[in-house]
Amino acid sequence: MNKKKIVVPVLLVVIIVAAVTAGALRQFAITDNADSEDRKEYSIIEVQSGAVRVGIESPAVIEPYRQRVFRTGTASQLDFVAQQGAEVEEGRVLIRFDATDAESKLARAELELEEAQLSLVRAERALSKAQSAVENAEALFAAGAFTGEQLANVQDARATAEHQLQVSEISLRRSQLNLESARVELDGTIVRAPFTGRVLSTEAESGVQVSSNSTILTFADTSRVRLVAEIDEYDIGGISFNQRAEARVDALGGSSGDVPLFVGRVETISPAARIVSNISVFTVTAVFDNPDQLMRPGMTGDLSVIVAQDRGLVVPTAAVSTVRDRSYIDVLNEHDEIESRRVETGANDGVHVVVLDGLGEDDRVVSYRTASIDVLAAPAPAAHDTNSSIIPISVPGSSGGSAPPAGAAGSSGGGGGGGGGR
Repeated sequence: MNKKKIVVPVLLVVIIVAAVTAGALRQFAITDNADSEDRKEYSIIEVQSGAVRVGIESPAVIEPYRQRVFRTGTASQLDFVAQQGAEVEEGRVLIRFDATDAESKLARAELELEEAQLSLVRAERALSKAQSAVENAEALFAAGAFTGEQLANVQDARATAEHQLQVSEISLRRSQLNLESARVELDGTIVRAPFTGRVLSTEAESGVQVSSNSTILTFADTSRVRLVAEIDEYDIGGISFNQRAEARVDALGGSSGDVPLFVGRVETISPAARIVSNISVFTVTAVFDNPDQLMRPGMTGDLSVIVAQDRGLVVPTAAVSTVRDRSYIDVLNEHDEIESRRVETGANDGVHVVVLDGLGEDDRVVSYRTASIDVLAAPAPAAHDTNSSIIPISVPGSSGGSAPPAGAAGSSGGGGGGGGGR
């Protein structure tokens, strides 16, 4: 590797200030030879351990994890309705209707069942007698004491008894079904909580008459909540089931402004997009534990799905150059010479990147800055300096300023936090 001579620049320079992990120690200008006008300003960076996270963020609406809306089946009078906001344990009474009619139906069904049971007993006895009569008639007919007509009449009587027994059995089954239906109807006058939760809203009060299919109350499990967000088609590829999700609800910041962070998991991803304002979006839901009931249904928050997260040595993204999918960092060796080193990189939020391998904590990283600009010629930056941000300067009499080269984009996102998006 060629040694590079360090000199102090004398041309007009434009310094671009950037946030770095540990701050710049020194600033230098480097040139391949004394006659070259291509100079770059650089800083020596001390690397530090840390973490970088990259997330896809979107506004979201909070919904209960489970929710039930209770309506009336038929017109009824309400005897009791749980109050709005009440916490009700699983199995406890939420709604109770007037049970007078249902209790009367149950009593009648019980009487009808008893009557059917008696009818069945009578039918069984009648059939037993008819069977005995047939046996006697057949014996008498064989002895010549009974005519054929008399035997036929006795046999017809037995057939009638058998038919009556079948009718009694059917009547008994019908009575049993009616009794079961009456019990279900009576049980339906009391609505119990299907799970432990909270009454979100009530649409009727105790003692009023309600019509059929009327909404009475909405009940939900808010010990967990679901955040529902819309993610556009360019970001949905980075989201998968059970991926880590984070939520912040500004309304919970209070006077201190400290917004709590909630951690959950991606639950569902819609298989097909919807068109919203001519943009294809996918619905993504994430589930969060909510034991303190801080997040309430209807609130809005910011949902972040973490698509990349690594811990290691953190350096500015501008300090890393990439050639054919290989990453390199310039470091200052023990002889104060700049050498290029191949490294393995991890999460990159556009401002900071994690170096997973190839770099040590004691290494001094070279981070380049544009050190000089020929305002008339505006030469293009060197190939390995494509991560620099170039400020175009317009000079009277020139062509109007030089445009930044392709790929020389400003960084976006915050160090360590990593907001995603396009």
